[in-house]
Amino acid sequence: MREELPFPDKVLQTLHNLCATAADLARRGEEVARLLQKDSFEIESILDHYKSEGFAESFTDSEGKKRYYLNGRGIIKVCSLFT
Repeated sequence: MREELPFPDKVLQTLHNLCATAADLARRGEEVARLLQKDSFEIESILDHYKSEGFAESFTDSEGKKRYYLNGRGIIKVCSLFT
């Protein structure tokens, strides 16, 4: 039986499940937070950490909200969670 994923990995997996794999498909941290039923500040902190590690990218949209998406390394990391 597979062990439960650490929560930060669940955040990354959720971004992948939302198909946020390019800038035009990026999602707001609050969207991810709503799905995971967590505080958006906690989710954005985790995603910012993954950005600093080179697994995600972010930008500020026209409404001043930060959007996140997985880059190539992030997609590979999520896929490696299943092996």
